[in-house]
Amino acid sequence: MGSGKSKIGKILSNKLNLNHYDIDKEIERSLLLNINEIFESKGEDFFRSIETDFLKKSKTLNDTVISTGGGVIEKQENLDLLINEPNVIFLNCSVESQFNNTKGSTKRPLLNTSNPKLVLKNLYEKRLDSYKELAKLELLSDSMSNEDIANKIIEYLND
Repeated sequence: MGSGKSKIGKILSNKLNLNHYDIDKEIERSLLLNINEIFESKGEDFFRSIETDFLKKSKTLNDTVISTGGGVIEKQENLDLLINEPNVIFLNCSVESQFNNTKGSTKRPLLNTSNPKLVLKNLYEKRLDSYKELAKLELLSDSMSNEDIANKIIEYLND
C-alpha cells in the first residue's frame, strides 16, 4: 500500500505503449463506488471477492500493464492465479515511505485508524513473504523516482 503501483503502472504503460488495467480503479468504475465506500457498505470480504474476479479478468488481457492492490495476495486463490505469471514485480517500499505516501489520504480504508503507521507495519510484515514468493523482480523503491522505477522494470523486461 502506498508503494506507487498505480502511478508506476501508468508510467510504464505509457512508455511501453501498452494498456493499463488498474484493478482498484476498475472495481470503482464497475460498482460506481470508491474503495472506502465499498469497504464501508459491503465489507472487506466482499471487496476481496470482487478483487479476485477482476484479477481473473486481467489474466485474459493482452498488451496490458496490470496494477493490483497491495492486499491482492491476501487470498490463496489470488496467489495461485499469480504464481506462474512471468512478470510479477514487487515494489518494496519501507513502512516509513508508505506512511508518507498515504498520509492524509481518504481513499485507504484500512488506514482509517488512530495509528495508520502501525497498520502499515503489520500489513507489510504479514504480506512480505507472499510478495517475495511471487515476485520475479523486486525493486527497493524508497530512493528511486517513479520514472527510474519504470525504467528499471523496462530494463528487466528487455533482458
